[in-house]
Amino acid sequence: MNSPDEWGQLPLAWERASGAIAVSRERGWEWTGRPPGSAEPEELIGRRAAGTHDDVVVIEAAKNPMQAIGARFAPGDWGKHGSFPIRGPITGAPDEVLFEVLDWADEDAR
Repeated sequence: MNSPDEWGQLPLAWERASGAIAVSRERGWEWTGRPPGSAEPEELIGRRAAGTHDDVVVIEAAKNPMQAIGARFAPGDWGKHGSFPIRGPITGAPDEVLFEVLDWADEDAR
């Protein structure tokens, strides 16, 4: 961050990401930080396991600007070397990615 404008954007990005995480928790998502136990995690990993798939969003909190990647995997495939998503991946701002992945679950319910 090299300018006051960049510093001014940081709280807004965290506020949007925090709001999206709160909504996801209401919908059954679980969140962890990496490295585990860190007071300042480099990544936040959100996951919601359904019977037919696992939705995953990784927020790269240490990057400026923060970035996220979201995808849907077959049950148990996320985190396995060489596994490919069955939907996605999508990348972008954390709140935008998370809300798009949350919409996938809404589509499934229709």
